[in-house]
Amino acid sequence: MKVQIMTHSQFGNGKNLADTLKSSFPNEFEVNIADVKDVSPKIVAEFGPDIVILGGAIRIFMSDRKSKSWLKKLNRLMKESGKKIKYGTGFLTHAMPTEKVQGYAKKYLNKIGSFSEVEKIYSDLLTARVQGQKGPIFSEEMEKAEKYIQDFINWIK
Repeated sequence: MKVQIMTHSQFGNGKNLADTLKSSFPNEFEVNIADVKDVSPKIVAEFGPDIVILGGAIRIFMSDRKSKSWLKKLNRLMKESGKKIKYGTGFLTHAMPTEKVQGYAKKYLNKIGSFSEVEKIYSDLLTARVQGQKGPIFSEEMEKAEKYIQDFINWIK
């Protein structure tokens, strides 16, 4: 299966989390990582992923608009080509206490689920808390990310 992990990482925390997610997938998965500001949705549509994981951040009490805008463009391109993405999920990095980001996580996941070319959305969204505004991500959050991917893989099987 082809996996595309997209990030929008200002301080590198999203990229670090994406690297942890990538290393948690078994070898039979072909996993690519890119930043939404570096790779166009057209390139990803041509790659034809089976799974899209959209990463973003909560900054100034708002979830990531650039990642959502990027996914909207990808959705349009997939629709035009007649292709579908089988599975979707996402992650958010944040500096707030984890219990305070659940509303943001639900809205972000709902936004991913609103795109018609993603057939099935995983019901949980990974959130990873960073130390201060710039990070790094707390080590226990990386352990949580590894478990998250294992649960996600079990869900798609």
